[in-house]
Amino acid sequence: MLLAPAVSSGAEREDLVFTPAPTVLEPEKQQLLDIAFAGDRMVAVGAAGLIVISDDGGASWEQAKHVPVSATLTAVSFCGPDLGWAVGHAGVVLHTQDGGLTWVKQFDGYRAAEAFLAYAKEQRLALESQLASFVDGGVDAAGLDRSDIEYALDDAIFIEDEAQLAVESGPADPFLDVEFLDEQRGLAVGAYGMSFRTSDGGATWHINQAGIENMDRFHLYAVYARDQQVYLAGEAGLLFRSDDEGQSFERFYDVYEGSLFGLVPMNAGVLGFGLRGNVFLQRPGSDAWEPLKVDSQSSLYGGIALADGSVLLLGAGGTLLRLDSDASVQLFQHPSRSTFSAALEGKDGEIWLVGMDGMTRFSQAQQQ
Repeated sequence: MLLAPAVSSGAEREDLVFTPAPTVLEPEKQQLLDIAFAGDRMVAVGAAGLIVISDDGGASWEQAKHVPVSATLTAVSFCGPDLGWAVGHAGVVLHTQDGGLTWVKQFDGYRAAEAFLAYAKEQRLALESQLASFVDGGVDAAGLDRSDIEYALDDAIFIEDEAQLAVESGPADPFLDVEFLDEQRGLAVGAYGMSFRTSDGGATWHINQAGIENMDRFHLYAVYARDQQVYLAGEAGLLFRSDDEGQSFERFYDVYEGSLFGLVPMNAGVLGFGLRGNVFLQRPGSDAWEPLKVDSQSSLYGGIALADGSVLLLGAGGTLLRLDSDASVQLFQHPSRSTFSAALEGKDGEIWLVGMDGMTRFSQAQQQ
């Protein structure tokens, strides 16, 4: 993703869900938002349902043969050379079993909105039941204060009303990132706190809110999985970690108040990055997030861990930041001055960047 998503009308989102992606000339030059490997094949996704593939290391690109939606696709994730998932606007989740050549729709914003409404009703009923258990006095048997439950119930009623409006107005808001731990288990996160998980390869998706403290429904921009751990990052400094493969989360507090757009591995730790060049490193075995000085005020929208152990961060106006294993920083300005959102390292060491102006190479010579 690049920035917080624009909100379109329900009718517009409905059209996007049911209209196949148009065929375009030079698809690699259109807006692209994410890129991944499907085995040796490169697969990128972007605006208006665009999916492009390359089987020759980026020398040539072609459009996927069948994409059932024309919604903007924001992220793509593969498990091996065949199985992949792409997510995007109008709450769509697409699935491929042939390495990105053809796609089917597994989930969309209609079902996402209905699932969130059911979840909101469940939360409201649970709080009403809890409030009814109070007897004389302001504290229940568990020691909870009545006023706290009443406050939480007010919030739950408001959220349920919002969920009902969402169902009535059309498909849900955008998914902004997707990550699969294996061929069955995956997570998708997005605008206004959307968080879903699957344990059957995307055949069904379920609300995933355990431990995700986000009553204001700030956007969740990124999900990153490593071994048993899953991290989430988002608006207003939201940072969460799960130690049980994404079934429940705990929040990191007081790291940063601005938006965090991405997460990448670094030195066996995790690097978070976002608005106005803010970068934070969580070192192995630590719960602290250390701010890193990068001498750039450019917002950073994407990143990639490179084969040599360094990390490349991508930002506005062609900004590229390379952080070595000792956290020293090299600042580059790509001559295109395009805004990039994702990258992929080829076998030859050259890096493919995707963004507002499509596909761009960052050659080894440019990296010196």
